[in-house]
Amino acid sequence: MKTTFAVFVLAAALSATGTLSAQVATGREGSDEQQIRKIEQDWLEAIQKRDASYLEKIEAPDFIVTGPEGRTLNKSGDIKDTTSGETNFEQMTIDHLNVRIHGDTAIANGVATVKARTKERDESGQFAWTDVFIRVHGEWKAVSAQVTPIPNSPEEKPAPNEKQHE
Repeated sequence: MKTTFAVFVLAAALSATGTLSAQVATGREGSDEQQIRKIEQDWLEAIQKRDASYLEKIEAPDFIVTGPEGRTLNKSGDIKDTTSGETNFEQMTIDHLNVRIHGDTAIANGVATVKARTKERDESGQFAWTDVFIRVHGEWKAVSAQVTPIPNSPEEKPAPNEKQHE
């Protein structure tokens, strides 16, 4: 499966043109959490649309992603992989999302259900992820992402001739 799944978290049903600016106001931490939640949703939508401009905007120059198969890509590799069209993301839904803010750093841990296909196979299933963001000049930027497939999720089907563990 392509590393693209790391980006869906990815890593969160709003427009990809929304602002990423940090708000300086009472309750900033709550506002920061809402911004990260919106970014995560927008990121999913950008992946489904193969929107390179959103990925370019949200990923820091030194962004690194480790995908579900352990392959690591930098920002340019991730954008190329996501926009190649090799994987068709039909539906991506965030099932759970926990956001923690530590000053100018945010950590998002989530689980998403993905319905996707490549030419060769169904890539659907549930995936857990961790995304790390830093605030740069008032904007949240993703610096790291990691995605792990959740074994035996309801959407995951064993390959032909693959033994199921009891």
